[in-house]
Amino acid sequence: RATVSEMGPNLFSRLLELNDVQSGVLEIIFKAADDHGWLLLDLKDLRAMLSFAAEKDNTKDLSAQYGLISPTSIAAIQRSLLQLENAGGDQFFGEPALDLADFMRQDMSGRGVVNVLAADQLILKPMLYSTFLLWLLSELFEKLPEVGDLDVPKLVFFFDEAHLL
Repeated sequence: RATVSEMGPNLFSRLLELNDVQSGVLEIIFKAADDHGWLLLDLKDLRAMLSFAAEKDNTKDLSAQYGLISPTSIAAIQRSLLQLENAGGDQFFGEPALDLADFMRQDMSGRGVVNVLAADQLILKPMLYSTFLLWLLSELFEKLPEVGDLDVPKLVFFFDEAHLL
């Protein structure tokens, strides 16, 4: 699982298959939530933020501060979000979020632990699968330091269906 905030507006726009205008509105939604200190943990939080932005007074205020938000764009994002929810996407967002440190544990004798992410159902949703993998790879790149050549690898990552990326 990952939180909506961790996924970010760019990957989430890709997941929802939004156009450029809708992606821009989603970027505003994420920025406004961040500026207000509101966490976007799951799809319900994102839906609530979209509903907040759709209220006439809030649309006017957000448009003045961040750029034009049209009710049509919000409605399109809400419909795409509904499709994601109906496809079971809500089970991939929320807390507890995936902790990358869990992938780098060692047993009592110092040997690494093998982790298998079963994606047999996830692979049936190619856009969700590829977006999740892109998020996971970006998290690894962002959080793991460059260490050069090690005697023992810190993490080995294999995945099937790479062509979906």
